[in-house]
Amino acid sequence: MTRRTVWAAAAGALVLLPAPLDLPTALVAAVPAALTVTVLLLPRPWCRTGPVPAAPLLLVCALSLAVDLAFRGPKGHAVLWATAELPALLGLLGRTVRRAPERQAAFLGPLLGLTAVLSPVRFRLVEAPPEPAALALCCALLLFPAGCVVGVALYLRTLAARRRRATSAALQRQRLQVAADLHDFVAHELTGIVLEVQAAQWADPPQDAEQAELLARVEAAGLRALDSMDRTVAALRTDAPPNRAYGLADLPETVRRFSERAELRLPDGLSLPSGVEDLAYRVVLEALTNVRRHAAATTSVTVDVTGGPVLTVTVTDTGPRRRGARRGGGSGLPELAARVESVGGTLDRGPHGTGWRVRAVLPTT
Repeated sequence: MTRRTVWAAAAGALVLLPAPLDLPTALVAAVPAALTVTVLLLPRPWCRTGPVPAAPLLLVCALSLAVDLAFRGPKGHAVLWATAELPALLGLLGRTVRRAPERQAAFLGPLLGLTAVLSPVRFRLVEAPPEPAALALCCALLLFPAGCVVGVALYLRTLAARRRRATSAALQRQRLQVAADLHDFVAHELTGIVLEVQAAQWADPPQDAEQAELLARVEAAGLRALDSMDRTVAALRTDAPPNRAYGLADLPETVRRFSERAELRLPDGLSLPSGVEDLAYRVVLEALTNVRRHAAATTSVTVDVTGGPVLTVTVTDTGPRRRGARRGGGSGLPELAARVESVGGTLDRGPHGTGWRVRAVLPTT
């Protein structure tokens, strides 16, 4: 229970405090007022994305309208708790119109406004009720504060929509600039590397088979990098996720390209959600990249994938680390760890024997 929830419950209890002085008629007017104040002060789901819980608002309106139709207690009770209920209803009205999704605001806003405007109707059955014309005048006068609340809420909603559109437009401009830089500079240099390798293969074919294989692998890696670059540029320009998702089925080819000495242990028939498989593939790819950077002379690398209630991905090398390699590494593993933790998993990395081990535990749902 949050502190705000405790304060909301305390405020509702405070509104109910005078009710025991005149049971049970006082409770009829006190309960809707206490509920309205409590709902107003509860933690605000309106600040999050997605639909707001409509049930508390519908309950508030139903109880308030029921009291308007059936209250027969003293006039003082109706006045006492209406002074707490009416401002809370206006507060809920403003917040709903400002924050709720459009469909909910279009339904709940008029309902809350009607509930607030009709609150004087509860005085028609009290002892010594006022004239019907006076009640109608009070209801008409309440249209002004309710209209002001709705107007201010709509104005703030419009400002928020403008800010979102401006932010989206700025982000789109940034994405287009990044896409242009990737296409004009990075992709250009990659294309140059691929062309140089292809020229070396065709203009002066290497006599050594090992050198020929090395050039072929460099060419293939460059073409894959260009393909990935094209997908990334397209995703940046269209504001859509890349259409290529990797999975466990891509691991054998990735491990084979890394080294003939690398060993992959992958159980048969393991099928998981695409998001989990893509994250597992990224863990292996980042770990193998770090092995190539920091322990290129390693004698063996083992990639072990095990299923079950959770998916465990372990990449272990025998070292040793290359001299002069950075101790802290780059930002790849920390960012990957944050991504794994965001889905409820864990990622551990550190020395293991003479080498290094990266171990990720991912939920399978």
